[in-house]
Order: sequence, then structure tokens, then C-alpha cells
Amino acid sequence: VCDHCGAENRVPDEMAGTTDHLRENDYERAIAGGLSDLMEEETRFSRCDNCGAEIEFSDEVHATECAFCAAPLVTGTGTHRRIKPAALPSRAGDNLFWLGRYVERAEGVMRFTRAWHARLAETADPGSPLLEHFRAHLAGIGIDIAEAPPGALTDALRSAVTSASHVRDRFSTDGWTVLNDLAAEAADLGRGIAPGDETARAMGALLRRITGFSGLVHENMYRFTGWRFLSIGRALERSIAVAGALAVLADPEAPEGALDLAVEIGDSVMSHRRRYAVTTTRETVVDLLALDAMNPRAILYQLSELRDHAAFLPGADPLGPLTELTRAVLQLHTGLAIQTPNRLDDMSLRALQAEVEGLSDLLSETYFR
Repeated sequence: VCDHCGAENRVPDEMAGTTDHLRENDYERAIAGGLSDLMEEETRFSRCDNCGAEIEFSDEVHATECAFCAAPLVTGTGTHRRIKPAALPSRAGDNLFWLGRYVERAEGVMRFTRAWHARLAETADPGSPLLEHFRAHLAGIGIDIAEAPPGALTDALRSAVTSASHVRDRFSTDGWTVLNDLAAEAADLGRGIAPGDETARAMGALLRRITGFSGLVHENMYRFTGWRFLSIGRALERSIAVAGALAVLADPEAPEGALDLAVEIGDSVMSHRRRYAVTTTRETVVDLLALDAMNPRAILYQLSELRDHAAFLPGADPLGPLTELTRAVLQLHTGLAIQTPNRLDDMSLRALQAEVEGLSDLLSETYFR
């Protein structure tokens, strides 16, 4: 009940006696961050001739009384443009999206690097067919395996810290500290680290650090729109990386050991043993890492996550018409869900990779420009 005018607003029972559902947004920060059209809304109002108050009308109401002086009011044609409740500035959403991508990219570089150096430690032959085949793929995605650590890793972590610094108030102090420590630790690795087993062990230690950061974000971050953008960024980056790796390592012409390497990179060795009572084959590896809806490392699983998050972004209505983004995500998810390992050849995987990259462009055009 308002102390000044006596107006009553009903509070749902589950919110009674608590202020947990209330959140104060920094107006100047929001304006500085930029607002997209989807984050604003237009409201109808009428000015009271008796006391000068501006009274807001819902779409279905055309006449009422002034809440302050009880004078009769009829709606006019005036409208206000205002920020929607709980809207996220587009620049903040952009930084959270890229934070998710950079963190997942850094994790991918760690997994690729660890796998290559672990094989080097086993064979002691950097010119073996498998390592040469894999090295060519890594070079194609900007990873120079001769660097310790790869510049792609330090660049990704540095970019993640930069993105996080712009949205510092949106995740925990522990998460911020872990991310900075991780970037500093990776930058220091170049001091005397040897190729092979030593580098593989160092990458394993960094992997445990970065999964700790991911766990903090998952457990502690408030489930607002920004969390969805961050999660979408991770899902897109992982899908792109897995599709590219499968196209190379599951190629029928790939050297012996490539399929085992793919499963190791996908952190799915135990899952493969549990699901298939056979050694790795192209069919089992593609099924597990591309088409398994229960494996978090699989492309289909990540597209399912992306579909679910996209349905709740600003402008999307789970019960209404599909937006251009939700339609594109649903089409890609459905197309992959009906695939079989035999039909999903290396060309199909490359095409899938390009389509996922297209989703990133579409998301940016919709919400961040």
C-alpha cells in the first residue's frame, strides 16, 4: 500500500516478506552501455489537468481516475519510451557473450595442446603421421603447437579478462579472481617448460583451473539474461571446435590413432567405454561427439542448450511466433538430430561448423548492434 496515495499493488505470496526478487539497476551504466530496441518499451499515459500528474494506462484501459486527486481521466495519445524492467544493456550482453566464447576457446586450446604433447611424450617423434596431421589442423585454427604456451591460449585468456572487466558486477569476486590468476599462470608457463610430458601436465593443471572458473559461474551466477548470453557463447564455441576437430580426426583418411585422439579431446573416454562395447570406430566417435543428446561435449547437446536459451532472450516468446534467431537454431538442431553417423561425413561437419558460426553472426546483429 502506497503511504502517499493509498494505491494497492498485490504481491504474489511467494514474494511476501522478502526483497530477493527486487534488483536495482544503475541507470547511467545502462545508458553508457547502450540499449537495443528490444530492451525498451513504449507506454501510454495521460496528464491530469487538475493536479498535473502523469498516469500510465495499460492497453485495454481508456478511462480511469487520477490516483492522486481522483479527477476523471480519459487516455490521450501521449507515449513514453522507457527501459524495460530487468533489461540488459546491449554492450553488457555482448561482453558476456564473448566472455563465454573466450573461456571456452581457452579451454579448447588447453585440451588440444595437452593431447598433442601427450602423444609426443609417448612416441618421441613430432614427425609421426598422427602428430603431423593434428598439427596441420591446429595451425589452421591459429594454434602454434611449437609455442609454450601457445599464443592462442594467452590471447583467449587475455580477451576473457578484458570482457569480464566490463561486466565486473555481474559475477562473483571468486570468479573474477580465478580468471585473473588463470591468465597470469598461463602467461608464466613459457619460462623453461619442455615439450612433451611437462607441457601436457601443465595444460592439465590449467584445465583444472578453468573448469573451476566455469563451476563458479554455473553455481553462483544469477540466471538473468546475461547468464543466457554467456551460456550461448560457450555453447557456440564448443560446437564450432568439436565440429572442426571431428571433420579432421574422423576423416576416413586420417592416420591411425586419430579417433582415439578425438575422444580424448572431447573428454569422453569413459563415456565411450560405457556406451560401446567395441574399440573406437568412426560411427561410435561421431555418434558420441556429434549426435549424443546426453553428452555435454556433443554438438547436439550444445545446440539443445542454445535452443533453450534462445527461447527466453528479449523479443522471443516461447508460446508465440519464432524469431529469426530461434527459427535458425531450431532448424539447425532438428537437422542434426535426424542425422546418422554414416551420413555425417567430413563435408557435412564442415557445413555444420559454418552454420553454427552463422548463428553467432545472427545473434550479434539481433542484440548487439
